[in-house]
Amino acid sequence: MSDASQRSDEELARAAKRGDAAAYDALVRRYLRPAMALACQYTRGLEDAEDVVQEAFHKTVRYLHQYDHRRSFSAWFYAIVRNTARTSLRGSANRTDVESLTSPAREPAAAQAPDPLLAGKIEQAVAALAPMQRACLRLCDVEGFTSVEAGRMLGVSEGTVRTHLHRARKQMRALIGSQKGMLS
Repeated sequence: MSDASQRSDEELARAAKRGDAAAYDALVRRYLRPAMALACQYTRGLEDAEDVVQEAFHKTVRYLHQYDHRRSFSAWFYAIVRNTARTSLRGSANRTDVESLTSPAREPAAAQAPDPLLAGKIEQAVAALAPMQRACLRLCDVEGFTSVEAGRMLGVSEGTVRTHLHRARKQMRALIGSQKGMLS
């Protein structure tokens, strides 16, 4: 199994621990997108999220010697991303960038709101969600991750993600549905 795409995270981490730069590069390629999605849950914009992810990868290299290959690499890495984000944004009351949640550039084409009034209502509805609901909605419905993947990124179970996602969708329907008369 010399092809990096065929190797498990744990195998790549062990190889990277031994100084294999190709194995580390494979981990970066594998985890860059999920790390960005996770960092966006804690930051106020894309630039801040990029800074968090870059620092998280630096910490991964710095502390790779402490990684226990018998444990899940993804859980260990996502904990580094979450902790880095929390540390870098300590004191910030806003955990997510609501504007980026509803930005047409970040959403699938079918989900784009053609009406600016509707987009504003969606933004208000997203802002009204609890932080974990926003995170689950963003990761699953906007970014396209499964509830298992989102759970790993957020450090919670798949069931917890599904619960928050269900509640977020229900609240969004209720909030946007109550505004229908205002949208006509």
